[in-house]
Amino acid sequence: MMPLLWAASARHLLRHPAQLALALIGLSLGVATIIAVDIATASSGRAFELSIAAVNGAATHQIVGGPQGVDERLYADLRTRAMHPWQSQPAYAPVVDGYVTVGEQTLQLVGIDPFASSELEVRGARWNKQAERVEADRRWFTEPGAVILAARTAQQLGLATDRKFALDVGGVRHSATLIAQIQDAGAGYDALILTDIAQAQEWLGMAGRLSRIDLRVPEGSGGESVVAQLRARIPADAQLHEARSRTRASLDMTRAFTINLQAMSLLALLVSTLLIYGAVSFAVLQRRRIIGVLRALGATRAELLAIVLTEAAVLGLVGAGLGLLLGAAIGRELISLVSQTINDLYFVVAVNDTTLPPSSVLEALVAGFGTALAAALLPALEVAGSAPQLALRRSVLEASAVHLARRLLIVSAVLGMSAGIVVAASSRSLLAGFAALFMLLLSVAAATPAVLRGLAKAAAAIAGRASPVARLAFSDIAASLSRTGVAVAALGMAVAAMIGVSIMVESFRESLREWLGHTMRADIYVTAPGPGAERPERRLQPEVIRALLATPGIADHSESRRVMVESPSGPVALDALKLAPKSYAGLQLTEGDARDAWPEFERGAVMISEPLAWRLQLKKGDPLTLATGSGPREFRIAAVYREYGNDRGNVLMSLGEYRRLWHDEGITALGLYLAPAEQPARIMPGLRAAARGRQALLIRSNADIRALSMSIFERTFVITRVLYWLAAGVAAVGLVSALLAWQLERSHELAIVRSLGLTPNGAALLIEAQTGFMGIAALLAAIPAGLLTAIVLTDVINRRAFGWQLDLHLTSAQFTNALLLALTAALAAGLYPAWRTARTAIAADIREE
Repeated sequence: MMPLLWAASARHLLRHPAQLALALIGLSLGVATIIAVDIATASSGRAFELSIAAVNGAATHQIVGGPQGVDERLYADLRTRAMHPWQSQPAYAPVVDGYVTVGEQTLQLVGIDPFASSELEVRGARWNKQAERVEADRRWFTEPGAVILAARTAQQLGLATDRKFALDVGGVRHSATLIAQIQDAGAGYDALILTDIAQAQEWLGMAGRLSRIDLRVPEGSGGESVVAQLRARIPADAQLHEARSRTRASLDMTRAFTINLQAMSLLALLVSTLLIYGAVSFAVLQRRRIIGVLRALGATRAELLAIVLTEAAVLGLVGAGLGLLLGAAIGRELISLVSQTINDLYFVVAVNDTTLPPSSVLEALVAGFGTALAAALLPALEVAGSAPQLALRRSVLEASAVHLARRLLIVSAVLGMSAGIVVAASSRSLLAGFAALFMLLLSVAAATPAVLRGLAKAAAAIAGRASPVARLAFSDIAASLSRTGVAVAALGMAVAAMIGVSIMVESFRESLREWLGHTMRADIYVTAPGPGAERPERRLQPEVIRALLATPGIADHSESRRVMVESPSGPVALDALKLAPKSYAGLQLTEGDARDAWPEFERGAVMISEPLAWRLQLKKGDPLTLATGSGPREFRIAAVYREYGNDRGNVLMSLGEYRRLWHDEGITALGLYLAPAEQPARIMPGLRAAARGRQALLIRSNADIRALSMSIFERTFVITRVLYWLAAGVAAVGLVSALLAWQLERSHELAIVRSLGLTPNGAALLIEAQTGFMGIAALLAAIPAGLLTAIVLTDVINRRAFGWQLDLHLTSAQFTNALLLALTAALAAGLYPAWRTARTAIAADIREE
């Protein structure tokens, strides 16, 4: 019997290539979305790790200081005063680093001492000739502005060896000379520009200071003893950290961002699960007579179960393989979007190589194989457990489908309540928030078949009074739930996700817009150019500040200094402010009273943003420990304020208190308030003239800053839109597959109706009306779930991922777009079945039975 069963299985699949292809396309898209996100995030993360590894070399620990770095005399002291003679001595290497701009590309400038930093392989880099290496060694120390680049980076910038070029540091232009290129450099060198440490100090304005001191400490108890002694030796304004933990902390900044992307990719796979379920169910339904005959002839339930599951397993493996190839192609395009977002929000990274983690390959195979098996299990058990005589009756199948739809309503309610329980029971878990989200989406999928049947029966009763054909069309939808229910459920789930994500994005956009309008009080903002607002080299030159403030039309100004400071929880962004009277109202406090908070602020207390308060679980009145120039110090939190500019969080401190504790006179930005009746467009040319020849500055009006911030926001959410359109595409493919199978099965019925007078165009219109109605049914089932999804995304997931509190914003466009998606997908899915029905000869379909 088994050879006969295998032959029947293969024959059926080969006779329905379109249905098979659509199922493979849907599964492949689901797997491809996961792979593409993995490639994009892994490639960006890997590029950053390689850059850090290239800079750190074999360093195991780092000595870091405050915003102005470490006094270089500490390095000399550590090198000249050895540890106990019986102990292993650590290796030291001084480093000065910062960001520079060459043309349109941002690079990390790393100043090193090649004698101490051999682990960076600067002296070991492979030049074309030994003579060239010796010459480069000599010029490294003797030629001002000497730098070394990776050969690939030099080619991208159009630079050749011995060529002079300009680089920009915080708006100040310097001249550099490329003295050598590193051949066959690893990917970690793509974003680096190497120079002598003294040259880096000059360019970055860090005379007598180091960014950090790298150490290589031996492993084991001896190394632990060395670390303990070093902690006792270094001054109060310096800290000793493990190099690996600081790298991991930098990568952890993007954790919430990547988890959100991965969750969106899993949505596409979840939709494809229903698609595979539908495909396998249709394959079983189309063979119900053959299966009934085979069961009557002696085929066992185990044999039929094995056949159906094997078909699904093969489908899953092939779909996973195709998804792996498609995901690699999509991932290469997605890399630019992901890396641009990381550059905008977190750190500078140059991604030139594509990374496909081995775990992603395994993930693709398991996802495809597991999804297909899980989706096929229910129809396989159903066909294996049915009696032979009942398998021949369509009425039994549809009655079973109706009974299942009613039970799924209970499942839908249970899933919805479970989602609420999970949210209530897990106060901070991001994974629990995503679990609740997927429960909501599954609840709409479970409820959709019953909604579809109820709406179809109601439409048949109403439309039947006007047209028997309309009654037939809608009654047929209600009577074919086994075929249409799953496909419409998949579409409903995708539409619910689209509504939820659209509301979340719009809520975020409007919250950000309102926050910018409330916070941006000054008329004009002036900053030094370059990435990383907290970088110490991004500061305004004192003489430039004096010239700017002397420009006619300036009535008042605010000053700020943004830096990174150490805390027990890792580096924290600190904004030191000297505010103009009009600036105080710009801060929206969510905890604390402005009448009490601002006097405390002026006396030395700090304010923290909502993201930082959420991440560190702090509130008003709690202490916050920061590493100052005289050692760790506790600051009282006077208030918590709303902020959307940094998902890691910020600390606000008065500029006077900051200067007293960190001895840093730098200014990062100015907020300029104009005299009455003055306009930014008239004043800004004078400001640019005041800075010309001294420092290239970013001088923008209040409106320009808001527009720039919104453009970065829109660029960030392009990735989210790409992913939910992929999920919608998977659902549309599933609907096409389901409708194609449905129309093929009912071709005999349609032929009879046509023989009674229905025209070919009328038959095509009938099918399009049915598919359009199914799209509307999917939308109606999705709207309440979409609203709940939006609430979970804004109040639970965004809160737990980033600490932001968003206000819900609803617009008609969010639902109009969902309606267009549902109708477009449904009507497009019915085009081919409608065309086929209109062109097929009536006699052929009648004889087929």
